[in-house]
Formats: sequence, structure tokens, C-alpha cells
Amino acid sequence: MQANDRRHKYDLLLVLLLASLVIRSAGVGSGKQGLLSDAFRTVLTMAIFVVVFWGTRERRLVAVILVPTIALGWVRPLLAASHEFAVAMAFNLLMALFLWAAVGVILRDLFRRSTPGALPVLGAICAYLIAADAWSGINLLAYQLVPASHSIAPELDPLLAHWHSRLALFSHYSFSQILTIGYSDITPVRAPATTLSLLSAIFGMFCTAIVVSLFVGIAQGQKGHEPTQ
Repeated sequence: MQANDRRHKYDLLLVLLLASLVIRSAGVGSGKQGLLSDAFRTVLTMAIFVVVFWGTRERRLVAVILVPTIALGWVRPLLAASHEFAVAMAFNLLMALFLWAAVGVILRDLFRRSTPGALPVLGAICAYLIAADAWSGINLLAYQLVPASHSIAPELDPLLAHWHSRLALFSHYSFSQILTIGYSDITPVRAPATTLSLLSAIFGMFCTAIVVSLFVGIAQGQKGHEPTQ
């Protein structure tokens, strides 16, 4: 595929990733709003699948993870409440695996290819946003397995009781982790939350360095093509 075609696809993927942040931060709930949120999540995961992964073998391997992930997301409301914990665990685990696979492929392509221009920058930014979602799933798994590993402000308790608001809450928490800004609403107080917090901060610094270096490379390339007087 031509570089321009890939760039347009990454442009669209970046728009979808940013839109997902807006939708989740709105704290959509159940009913029609919840269905719209689920539908957008499905569109986003399919967009990641189409844009990031190439080759029949690669897509088949990833589809083994993606198909049950999407299925769990849609059948969850139809299952009894007694199955919610198991479904949430499976969904978060599979979604995190899928997103980490996408991040790994994007970073692999960045280091393997030396394509000039905006495409590597778009890829790195998309990887950054996808990684934040991946950390969100891992943090949710840690919270479900060891709730006492997090100290959560009492006013946030209503958000923990609902599927969509819980996803939104831990998405916000994961972004604060990789950006290393931190807030007092959710605080890691013991393992595994403390360990994940350290790892996500290190990963966030690594991704930030990649994005900055790509911007510097573009700037230096443009400066090198400037006509001399």
C-alpha cells in the first residue's frame, strides 16, 4: 500500500481514537447511550484491526482474540448478573491483549521502516492512545482481582457499579498514569497496582520520547531541504 493511503487510514484511526476519548469521558450509561458506546467501541476495534495489521497470517492470529472480544462486549447485557465478574475479566483481558498486539505492530513498523513525513508521527500518536486503552484493561483486571490495591475516592463509588462508567473511570486513570501527572481520585497503594503504575509511567516516557524524536526528525529534514542563500 502507498504511503499516502496508509497516512489517510492513520488519519481516520486517530480521529476515531480521539472521538472515543470524548465518548468515554462523557460517562455514557445504559440504554440507548450504552448501545451507542458499544457500537462505537466495535467500530474502533475493527478500525484498529484493518489499519494496523497486515498480511493474512497476522490478521488470522489477531482475529482469534478480536472476535471473542467483540462477542463478549455485545452479549454481556444479555447475561445474568452473576456472570458479570467473569465476563468483565475475560473482556478486559482479551481487549488488552488485542490492543497490546496493535501497539507492538505499530512500534515494530516504526523501527523497521524509515518512511519520512507525517506517517510515523501519526502511527506513534495512535500507538500512544491505543496503549492507554491497553493499560486501562490491565488496571481494571488488577482492580477486579485485588480491589484493595487501589484507594478510590468515595465520591467515585457510583461509577464503579456500572460497566461503562467503570471503563471510563479507569481510562482516565490510565491516561494519568502514562502522562505521569497523577490525581488523588484513584491512588495505587499496594501491588499489583503500584507495580503497574511504575511500568505504565516508564512506558509513557518511552512513547513520549519516540513522538518527540519523530517531530525533531521532521524538523531537521525540512531544515536540510531549505535553500541556502
